Amino acid sequence: MKKQATNYCQLVVQQAMVDGVRFEWPCKLEIKWYLPDQRIDPDNWSFTKKFIFDGMQKANISSEMFLPNDSYKFVKGYDETFEVDKLHPRVEIRAIK
Repeated sequence: MKKQATNYCQLVVQQAMVDGVRFEWPCKLEIKWYLPDQRIDPDNWSFTKKFIFDGMQKANISSEMFLPNDSYKFVKGYDETFEVDKLHPRVEIRAIK
C-alpha cells in the first residue's frame, strides 16, 4: 500500500512539474488538508506526509528532480492546517520562506 500511495504522489508531482510548479529548496512547507468530514483524526491524515515526500523525491521530468532529499537539508519544517471540504477533499502544499 505504501508503494501504491508513493507512486500516486509521484505522478501528481510530475504533473505539477509539467504545469510549471517548482519549489526553491531549502524551504519550509505549508500543508493544508481539506478533509471530507471530521470523522478521521488529523494525525491519521498527517502521517501520509511520508508518502507525499517520498513521491516528491521520486518525481522527475527530463532528469530534473522535484525534491532531491526530504532531509533537513531541504525540508526546513512544515505548518499544517485542517479544514473540511465535503465536495473537494484534497491536500495543498506550498513552499514558504
